[in-house]
Amino acid sequence: MNKKRLLTILATAVMAAPTFSTLNVEASSQKMRELEEQQQELNEKSNQLDGEISNREQNMQSLDEEKKQLEAEVAELQGNIDVLVTEIDEQTKEIERIEKEIERLNEEIEQLIEQIARRNEQLESQARSVQTHANPADIVDMMMSAESLSDLIGRIGVVSQLVSANQNIMQAQLDDQLQLEENEAQVVTEQEEMQDVKAQMEVSRNNLVTQRVALDDKIIEVAERFNMNEQEKNSFINEQTVVAERASNLSKEMQAEQQRIIEAERKRQQEIRIAEEKRRAEAEAKAVAEAKAEEKARAAEAEAAAQAKSQANARAEAERKAQQAQTSSSNNSSSSNSGSNAGSNSNNSTNGSAQTSTGWIRPASGRNTSPFGYRTHPVNGGRSFHSGLDIAGSGPIRSSRAGTVTTAAYNGSLGYYVVVNHGDGYSSMYAHMTPNLSVAPGQQVSQGQQLGIMGTTGTSTGVHLHFEIHRNGSPVNPQNYIN
Repeated sequence: MNKKRLLTILATAVMAAPTFSTLNVEASSQKMRELEEQQQELNEKSNQLDGEISNREQNMQSLDEEKKQLEAEVAELQGNIDVLVTEIDEQTKEIERIEKEIERLNEEIEQLIEQIARRNEQLESQARSVQTHANPADIVDMMMSAESLSDLIGRIGVVSQLVSANQNIMQAQLDDQLQLEENEAQVVTEQEEMQDVKAQMEVSRNNLVTQRVALDDKIIEVAERFNMNEQEKNSFINEQTVVAERASNLSKEMQAEQQRIIEAERKRQQEIRIAEEKRRAEAEAKAVAEAKAEEKARAAEAEAAAQAKSQANARAEAERKAQQAQTSSSNNSSSSNSGSNAGSNSNNSTNGSAQTSTGWIRPASGRNTSPFGYRTHPVNGGRSFHSGLDIAGSGPIRSSRAGTVTTAAYNGSLGYYVVVNHGDGYSSMYAHMTPNLSVAPGQQVSQGQQLGIMGTTGTSTGVHLHFEIHRNGSPVNPQNYIN
């Protein structure tokens, strides 16, 4: 910049000093307003952040409460598992006691059989000796040949001792025979008791397996909902290790058997779960298709009826105008047509009646809360097909008909549930029960036999029974059977 230009700028600045002062004041005011606006924006942003933080804290508090609830459920399941392990251990000890008692009784039976056989040989030997050598005359001769009264009394005493000895042998033989029969009856009783204990132990084993699956599902649910870090995962893994260690305190034979059952049951339950989900999806799609087809058929029938009615009215009007002299004949024809239509409607009503099976009973006490058919889902709120009947209440759940238990397990959606096959194309399912089911797979159940207790496990909003009836693999309305 040259000297002349610099002087010009300085002169201009001196002359414009008051103006710059005014501009500086205005600029400062403008800047203050901008700063105040910025400060206000920051305060608003701060308040907004405070609100967001408060919302996050409330959300975290709500999630923490849910987490505590899930942890309580896990602890409860753990307690149930501990009880079942103790029951199985006690049942195993009882079986061992019964087996030892049976072994002792069998040894006594063998000894009694040997004693009875030896006495039989002795008695047979004496009998043969008497038949061969004994003679009543010999006994008389022995009496008559006595030299004195004392000699006679001695000989009579010998004969009496022989007879008394044989009587004692026969009494001992009779006592041993009675003891043998008593021991054999006791062996049968002990064996029946052992079978009952084994059946109960099988139910306890099945409950242990299902509740182990439920415990695993609860742990997975906690991990997914709260995005557990590695430390939390290790905590749950440690809990699983503790469960495994407690289970391993059983005998080696029980541990090996339990591991085999658990592995087989897991694979089987996984296959059943996949097949059940596929079946339910197919059944729902089939029901939707049938509903649409039925609605379409009703619409077609209504349209056909309207067309027929219109044609009949037009035909009647034409006949009325063209054949007024034959009114009576037309009325008779109309009456005949009406009778034909009534017969057709009667046939349609017969064909449309529901096919049902007799002999069903209501599986639980309580009121019906959600019927069979489309509804708004109580958990996710969406429109879906409800393939069963919900009964709200409490207490035991019983088999609606006699049959064979095909499934007694845990499912993340159904909770603890049981499926009974009735053998004539029908089966029934009972869901959302409490742990410790009363039956195991393969068990025969009679009508009215208790399967479990009403609960709210799985995807459930309250204590109730979800009850389904399937005919040839497809769900049907239970109210057509149990009402």
